[in-house]
Amino acid sequence: MSQIRIYIENEIKKNEYIILEKKHSHYLKNVMRRQSGDIIIIFNNNEEWDSICEIGSRFLVTPRNLLRKKNKIKDIWICFSLVKPKNIDFLIEKTSEIGVTKFLPMKTQYSNSIKLNYERLKRISIEAVEQSNSLNLPIIEELKNIEDILYQWDDERVIVFCDEKGGSPISNFKNLLRNKSKYAIFIGPVGGWNKNEREALMRKNNLHVNFGDNILKADTAAIYCLASLKSNLS
Repeated sequence: MSQIRIYIENEIKKNEYIILEKKHSHYLKNVMRRQSGDIIIIFNNNEEWDSICEIGSRFLVTPRNLLRKKNKIKDIWICFSLVKPKNIDFLIEKTSEIGVTKFLPMKTQYSNSIKLNYERLKRISIEAVEQSNSLNLPIIEELKNIEDILYQWDDERVIVFCDEKGGSPISNFKNLLRNKSKYAIFIGPVGGWNKNEREALMRKNNLHVNFGDNILKADTAAIYCLASLKSNLS
């Protein structure tokens, strides 16, 4: 029987039952065919427990054994300009699997004019975290102008500036990295960065990188850069 992991918002306490949301109840009863007495795993943003199912008029789970607590993870943000919704969905899903702490959607000059569905993006991120055996659910911030983001920037957080028109090859990442604990990857839109945005990013504490001859889509660039960054920070 396959392992099932369910993310919940609640605090988890041993032997204190939790009433699951309707969506979780439907999934467990009607999709996964779980029955009273079956064991599933529940987790929040701090810890993970195995829990016993109890099915009656409501679907309950009772935490039984603490399996693990969240370890300290690399503090990496992804700041992305708005692109097509399907590409944003894919970016959120795959980078949540790899592991980030925060998403910052940005409005730039050439970004797409779309309205973000934050609840949908959170659901995508939760499903990715459930699937990937992670305990870290990233925060998804509200859309902001890139100028406002950079104006309030903490200079202790190194910007990884992904630029199709310049910078060092990302293959040289290990030699570029500095001894810092906080990073943020900046991904531009289909039309790229304008002159003012590029100059503003270059004034910050940044690593200026590119992906070689190929121009990557925003979601591909985010996945590639995050994976490269994390592997070189290990």
